[in-house]
Amino acid sequence: MLTLGDAIELLQSYISANLNAVDRINQVCERYLKSTDPVGSIELVSFTVTTDASGEGFITLPERYQAIRGAVNKSTADAVCGWAVQIRNSQYEYAPGNLGMLVGSDGMRGIIPVPQGDSSAQGYSNLRQFKVPACYSVGATTYFVALCKRAWLMLTDDNDVLAVWNVGALKMGLKALDKEDAEDYARAEETWQKGKMLLAEESDNQTGSEALGKIQIDDDFCVGGLGDNFGYGWAYGDSYYGY
Repeated sequence: MLTLGDAIELLQSYISANLNAVDRINQVCERYLKSTDPVGSIELVSFTVTTDASGEGFITLPERYQAIRGAVNKSTADAVCGWAVQIRNSQYEYAPGNLGMLVGSDGMRGIIPVPQGDSSAQGYSNLRQFKVPACYSVGATTYFVALCKRAWLMLTDDNDVLAVWNVGALKMGLKALDKEDAEDYARAEETWQKGKMLLAEESDNQTGSEALGKIQIDDDFCVGGLGDNFGYGWAYGDSYYGY
């Protein structure tokens, strides 16, 4: 981990004396957080969802978080097992070919972001809110463990932990800001890219090669089973067998 105080100490020589080091480092972190998922920006968070009077369940992210990157639905709060839930984008319910806008969610549709600014979102229009699969009984509870992407927040305390821990990438970001101040935008962009490359290399190193290069296709409507005369069910080889 890297705190704001440690970052200032390590990078002070790359920040002009007439500039505020706290502001400068925060600007670099904002740029990286809004364009990449650096090591340090993803955290594991537990949520308990209570079904509302409309039979829907929602997760409203705290200010610290911007998005849900992955989630597991658990049967009880202390369950050690669960099943992964599909994460949709904010256009999912509005795209032709999908199921459209329906009340609540379910295991097939997964976790669906409510577009920010949606006036129907029960007073949460300016927050990061997600429809989640939940029991339709009013007052029922459902449990999730989620990988959440940190939102950019202005950090001011020396003990605050940055969302970007890569000192080399922070250095490149500071240099890029200097070039932008000088209106040398071509070199600024080149320097930002060098910083993003360092973040990508760090992420690949942490993840490991075992997790790279995989492609997963969600066949929600059993398109792969069309014409097989087996119907909807589970896949075995090239055929889909119904129950």
